[in-house]
Amino acid sequence: MQSRTHINTARFIQLFIGFLALSSSCLFAQKLPEIDLYGGFSHIRFNSPSFGFSNYSSLNGYSASITAPHLYEQLGLTFNASGDYSSKLTVYNFFLGPQFTFERGRIRLFGNALFGKGEAKVQTKTATRNEIASQGFAAAVGGGVDINVARRIAVRAIDIDYVHTKTFGSTQNTLRISAGVVYQFGRK
Repeated sequence: MQSRTHINTARFIQLFIGFLALSSSCLFAQKLPEIDLYGGFSHIRFNSPSFGFSNYSSLNGYSASITAPHLYEQLGLTFNASGDYSSKLTVYNFFLGPQFTFERGRIRLFGNALFGKGEAKVQTKTATRNEIASQGFAAAVGGGVDINVARRIAVRAIDIDYVHTKTFGSTQNTLRISAGVVYQFGRK
């Protein structure tokens, strides 16, 4: 049986892809839209003392995004999802928001302000549960650098985000660092 979170997340992704498809066909009439798909490694040092841990937690995982970088000149829209894991803690974030892009030669600099939902799961050993989960508001502000290495492939050298979440009745402020590969559809 699927959890409510996974159903809501799947629905959100479907709506976002539908939005991109509709806006792309309206805005770009006869030109194929430029869409970037990103996937990579993610690391956060999570503020876990805010809900009972004795120390900060180092979590590793993935970060993935779908971006339409040029919906209007240098302004675009991005959807980002990430999951970061340790033995006692799992953190998921789902964001949507505007992205500003500046390109010079093979280098693409970008900055974004993203808003969405965060979820934290703590592994527990009790008679009735294996984990306790909490969902809440999440926001991220950050940016990064992509370096084109081929016609449609770029390396995301670094993506740094300040991530603010509210789970378990408290606020967590963390820094997320990621790097990976970008495949660019619709580029000339």
